[in-house]
Amino acid sequence: MGVQTWIFISDPVLAQEIFMTHGVATSDRLSHRFFNYYSHGGRGIICSNAGKGWQRARTAALSILAPQRVNEFTDVLLYEADILVEQLLSRSQLYGQVDPSTYLQNAAMNVILTTCFATRINSPESQLFKDIMEHMHGGLKMVGIENDLGQFLPIMSALDVILGKEKVYSDYVGKCRDPLLVRLIEEALSSGKDSMMKTLVALKEEYGLNDKDIIVIMSDLLGGGTDTSFVTMSWMIVILSHYDDVQKKIQAELDTFIRAHGRLPVFEERDQIPYTIAVQKECIRYKSVNSFAMPHMASRDLMVRDYFIAKGTVLVANTIGMHMNPDVYPDPETFKPERFLNNTRTMTSSANGDVNQRDHFIFGWGRRVCPGIYLAEVEMFHIFVRIFANASIAPPLDVDGKEVPIDMDTVLDTGLLIMPQPYQVRFIPRVDSPLR
Repeated sequence: MGVQTWIFISDPVLAQEIFMTHGVATSDRLSHRFFNYYSHGGRGIICSNAGKGWQRARTAALSILAPQRVNEFTDVLLYEADILVEQLLSRSQLYGQVDPSTYLQNAAMNVILTTCFATRINSPESQLFKDIMEHMHGGLKMVGIENDLGQFLPIMSALDVILGKEKVYSDYVGKCRDPLLVRLIEEALSSGKDSMMKTLVALKEEYGLNDKDIIVIMSDLLGGGTDTSFVTMSWMIVILSHYDDVQKKIQAELDTFIRAHGRLPVFEERDQIPYTIAVQKECIRYKSVNSFAMPHMASRDLMVRDYFIAKGTVLVANTIGMHMNPDVYPDPETFKPERFLNNTRTMTSSANGDVNQRDHFIFGWGRRVCPGIYLAEVEMFHIFVRIFANASIAPPLDVDGKEVPIDMDTVLDTGLLIMPQPYQVRFIPRVDSPLR
């Protein structure tokens, strides 16, 4: 691509060799002008190169996102899941059908806000919700490769100067992102409530972090923890609106558990609802939330099998290519939850284990694997279980009252994430649920 060499990888086993066996040499980030501004010159965990500062920031993030720490916020996660399901059902009953995206996004955002900053948003109409959306959408727009064409064709750098992109990046960080994060951090620290923010600040000295490190790390968690969970849940709803038979099997499995225990299952009991877990994993595989994972860059020359990878080569995991690879998933174009029935391992365990037993590849690779997998997985589990214990999902109706299946092939590509086009769906209360 211009003066750069890009390698796209669709074979998971080869990707494992490149990103894990040779991870020390393949964990840097693609050079991008915006990354330098976003990361304050190489801070944080998403956009910075894999040097010592990145290692300290990542270790600190892993400390506050560890399973035992996340489990301390179980009541928060359950509360947000219950509120979300209540909203989806009430709006659907009021208007006949509903676009769930705003409510899903609000719920995902509240999970990060409550656990990390000890605050929450009561309504998508609030100014805080709008400020955070401006921060996240602004970053998504700027991180696209088309916003740094000079890395491919150096002569194009002159165009960036003419268009004033440096000022755009500087204004985004200095006038939008940083003031928002500073406000959230100060409010979290002054709050009487527990939060991951307080834990991170307590680790500052141990990991050699300063105030700018804290801002970038929390920006990483806020952006990375909100949009991916929201888009994943949005796709799950779209997919299952097409499969009433799958929904009935989930509900039957949940009903059996509820009758035996008098309550909904918790995350630690996922082995008792294997079909429900299999459906979740198949939804993630069937409709990837991204086409390609965040690009890595080789920090030195290396050989992998018979491939020579030169220093500076950009290495990209082709997520859709892997999820639709027939050597990995037989009959990949078919939605088939049964393929995961014998795999109820956590997604955290899967992402860090044997590549031949991985369920899917959306959480990245090797040293760059997402540190927030466990939080995202527990969040999605509680929402998923509560939706199907209380409701069924049905396609929208046209003006004549006929069901219109949602188009799953027309997507909205935001650059980093692939979302369903805006859609309406019906959440129908279950009168046969044991919870009633």
